[in-house]
Amino acid sequence: GTRGDAPLAAHREAELIGATLSGRYLVTRKVGQGGMGAVYEATHTLIGKRVAVKVLLEKYARREAIMQRLEQEARLASSCQNEHIIDITDFGTTDDGRTFVVMEYLEGESLSECLAREPRLPEQRILQIVSQAASALVAAHAKGIVHRDIKPENLFLLRRKDKDFVKVVDFGISKSLRASDEAEEQPRLTQTGMVLGTPLYMSPEQARGDDELDARVDIYALGVIMYEAATGRVPFIGNNYLSVIAQVLNEQPLPPREHRPELSEELEAIVLRAMAKDRSERYPSAQALLGDLTALLDDPTRSTERAKITGPRRRSRTRRSPLKIAIWIALVAVVIAAVVTTVVMLFGGSPVRRPAVVAPPPPPPPIVIDAGVAAVVPTPDASVLETLEVTIETVPPDATIQQDGVDKGTAPVTTRLVIDNHFTEFVASAPGYDDKKITINAFVDKKLHYKLVLKKTPRAPAPRRGDVPAIPRAPEPGKRPNRTGGELHDNPFKNDSNIPAPAPKS
Repeated sequence: GTRGDAPLAAHREAELIGATLSGRYLVTRKVGQGGMGAVYEATHTLIGKRVAVKVLLEKYARREAIMQRLEQEARLASSCQNEHIIDITDFGTTDDGRTFVVMEYLEGESLSECLAREPRLPEQRILQIVSQAASALVAAHAKGIVHRDIKPENLFLLRRKDKDFVKVVDFGISKSLRASDEAEEQPRLTQTGMVLGTPLYMSPEQARGDDELDARVDIYALGVIMYEAATGRVPFIGNNYLSVIAQVLNEQPLPPREHRPELSEELEAIVLRAMAKDRSERYPSAQALLGDLTALLDDPTRSTERAKITGPRRRSRTRRSPLKIAIWIALVAVVIAAVVTTVVMLFGGSPVRRPAVVAPPPPPPPIVIDAGVAAVVPTPDASVLETLEVTIETVPPDATIQQDGVDKGTAPVTTRLVIDNHFTEFVASAPGYDDKKITINAFVDKKLHYKLVLKKTPRAPAPRRGDVPAIPRAPEPGKRPNRTGGELHDNPFKNDSNIPAPAPKS
């Protein structure tokens, strides 16, 4: 690809706009950027078709393993041939050696962007979205391909016939399980102990860095997505990467109906089965999950017949009230006290003179947070941390921006956020306007542009000519103060002329 006679090597990534790749893809604008690649809109110069081009970032251009991952994404995604999987149409390299893939251009938004705007989706919409994603996984798994990075950012929502149409994107860390792809001469792109993926949607076996991963890691991730779309929150939130992984390995999520009681028991059963810690208790295949989703989707009345859901009943927990729990604890305590007292009286005589010698209870078993975690999760190299480039714009323009209390200049401000569980606060301020705050979590939000609209600070009305402000008088004892004549007061009612006067005392 060239820009006139100048090679692309002489230009930075942002200056690809206007370049022609492989002599036929004219780059028109930058759409977004991830940790390893940037996505551009381009036009096929021969047929005029609009396409998307993912170009490997310049700093990774010489890293063989990363180049192979991008090539693998093109090969695996194109082999699935499913309408719910993004179509990869071409593959090539720029003049400066950077790999790029060409794919269909999608107009819409990611599920992540949708959830940022509407954290809790209607149940039927959740079923429609996830059933289409499950259909895509059925096709991928049939080819022996496990995605391994299913998350809201990788489920893209189009609108067709006024309904959601899902495209699964980004097969960058997927793995083929077919024997032909595991030949000795093929380099291993992932190794035991190397954790790839997003921990919020990562299965326990994936978080441990297990080498033998199968299609059930994708089923687990879909379970987390359903949980988030139904409750407005992910099941596990921590201060850092390792904190989330420790919870994924050791803690059970609260049932979704604890957060949103109006959800159907059937959906809760599906979610909890998909998210089972032990993969043998999950759905055995994406097809089995799709079957339950379709059954519930086809039944808008959401019948409570448990036979309709193939998941084990124990996955739908009975909600116990705090009062019942307290009563049970009290009863158990009374029984234990009675037993101890009886034993002392029968065998120990007077409990005052001869107290029974009771052996101390054995120490509780230690809580082990999988000793392998520290070994299998390496400290991230700062040079390869995934980051998200965000731009903050304001109305009015040129407002002052602070990021976590640090001045970043005037809007628009572009900055990079590390994709972890840190919440970054931005504050926009301008003379005559109220400050506007926004908190961004790069794990969840994934938006590239934010527009902060500041509200004008209300002003007190200027006095009219000839108006003489009334002189406030102290109220007589036992009477309400007079609020006529423009006096300022702290009463929340702006106009209390209709408030009845108190009844005269008899």
